[in-house]
Amino acid sequence: MLRGRAVVMAATMRAAALGCVAPRVPDAARARRGGHRARAPAHRTPWVDARAPRGFAAVPASAASPNLDANPGDGSSSAIVGTSSPANDAFVQPYVPQPADYAGAGACVPEGASDDLAGAGGGAGHVALVDGMSVIFRSYYGWQSRGNPLLDSKGDDISVLYSVAHAVLAVLELDTVTHAAVCLDAKGKTFRHEMFADYKANRPPTPPEIKAAIPRVITMLENMGVPVLTLAGVEADDIIGTVARRAVSERGARVSVVSPDKDFFQLLGPRVRLLRPNGKNFSGRKEHDSTADAFRDYHEPNLTGKGLVPYTERDFRDEHDGLDPAQFVDVLAMVGDASDNVPGVEGVGPKTAPRLLKTYGNIEGCVFNARTTCDIRNKRVRSSLASEKGAASAFLCRNLVKIRTRLNAPSLRSPALTFEGPGSLALKHRVPPADEGAAIGEYLERGLELGSAADRWRDLCRKRGGEAPGGRSG
Repeated sequence: MLRGRAVVMAATMRAAALGCVAPRVPDAARARRGGHRARAPAHRTPWVDARAPRGFAAVPASAASPNLDANPGDGSSSAIVGTSSPANDAFVQPYVPQPADYAGAGACVPEGASDDLAGAGGGAGHVALVDGMSVIFRSYYGWQSRGNPLLDSKGDDISVLYSVAHAVLAVLELDTVTHAAVCLDAKGKTFRHEMFADYKANRPPTPPEIKAAIPRVITMLENMGVPVLTLAGVEADDIIGTVARRAVSERGARVSVVSPDKDFFQLLGPRVRLLRPNGKNFSGRKEHDSTADAFRDYHEPNLTGKGLVPYTERDFRDEHDGLDPAQFVDVLAMVGDASDNVPGVEGVGPKTAPRLLKTYGNIEGCVFNARTTCDIRNKRVRSSLASEKGAASAFLCRNLVKIRTRLNAPSLRSPALTFEGPGSLALKHRVPPADEGAAIGEYLERGLELGSAADRWRDLCRKRGGEAPGGRSG
């Protein structure tokens, strides 16, 4: 964390070269020449929207980054907070709450969208997006803590394969899930490393056992007919955000993100929730209104019995004193994230950030008030936010922690990725397959020596094979 704070200004200058943050104009003569010119980088992830602000001295907010959505649609501001002149404060805009038809993941409910979770008769359906990296890492370290790995007859470690297979089968067994995919990180660095060279630099190297397991996991999932989505230059979180937005905006579908990661809180909405493996929802809630979200299964034992605990927009609001989920991006940006080496703003902690955002709405409002009033009583916090370093760090960190929901990669757009028809994310074309799951069952049992997963797969195929066409059987 200290190292991250020490290099944040250097990172800000590097980010300026990518068009993410424009540094302060050092003198009036340079300003008269047109201000800072963002230098085009030698390489840029090609499927992220590339627009850079030019010709002004300012620290841009979310929309000023070339790697952010042009139209976030989630209530986040695209205002500019000046760093060289108080006059620029006129650009500050208050946080705009989510509209009434907001559904989550930066999308609104399309007109005429169906309320049918099962997808019967052309209904919207329920899309499950699994954070595959979290499943793999949790599986590996879980088995490591036991100290007794699962080995096949050849002595090969199949612990991760076993856990991933059962985790995915638990999702496929959910009655209302009509579409599914597992999302994984690709090899190499991402556009976030282009913004901030020390992004995740504090993490130890990935264990070689995990590196060896990932290709085997992908092969297993593909043989099981489960779609696997990866994309070079971005993270699995961005793939999940993009597919979630498409599912909601194009179909009015419900989306369950299967992950324990709090970063996904920013995607929550009436039609987007988390399923947290072995997690918990907000313990302070005394009762749950089943009409408060679109899933209607909050207390279903089918979820908790499989170790998948729903965490909804309502949970988030209850836990974070009424904040919009979209504001959680600014919480993360100001607090920072030690696990990803995101420095945050010095002096702003996990209790202070929500209070500031509750009062001032967004980072822009916090910075504006820190510079123009004494309303922020904590002198250290006020001084940090008012400084050029603090503001630059806040906006840079927001660019790092914001999950992208509008990646324009062809592989994530139609016709390459669809929700209906052969090759789509629809489970009715995959589970059960034409042979009623016999070949995959044999592969799991004899090929991978995962007998319990094979039995569970066969039961799943029998269950889904007995469903009435277009929906669930009674």
